[in-house]
Amino acid sequence: MKMAYVCNGSSTRAQLAASIAGEYFKDAEIVAVGSIEGEEADETAMKILEEDGISTEGLKLTNLFEMDFDMNYAIVVGCDEGGCPLVFADKVIEWDFIENPKGQDEAAYRKAKDQLKEEIKKFYMENFA
Repeated sequence: MKMAYVCNGSSTRAQLAASIAGEYFKDAEIVAVGSIEGEEADETAMKILEEDGISTEGLKLTNLFEMDFDMNYAIVVGCDEGGCPLVFADKVIEWDFIENPKGQDEAAYRKAKDQLKEEIKKFYMENFA
């Protein structure tokens, strides 16, 4: 199975979500997608995930311009300026209510992480458990 977690603006939410999803979807190919070319891993996001024991090893990052649209699932985890990005997959899901923690304090990152953990767990339990 191939999954993309997509974020308009900073890819921070996508990085959080892809790492969390890796805890549930062990055999899936998962990628974090942002709309900014050349964006690297968000150090604060990596720290917050590691505090929670969530592995960031093997996190794959890309951008909307290089995204493979041959995906089973594309889950949009944030829509900043310009609205939600247009993506294609067998199934597209939008969770546009998660605020972008980029540039905020660690509490904002933890809030986004906790929201994503809840949504990903619910998604997994409803569709794969």
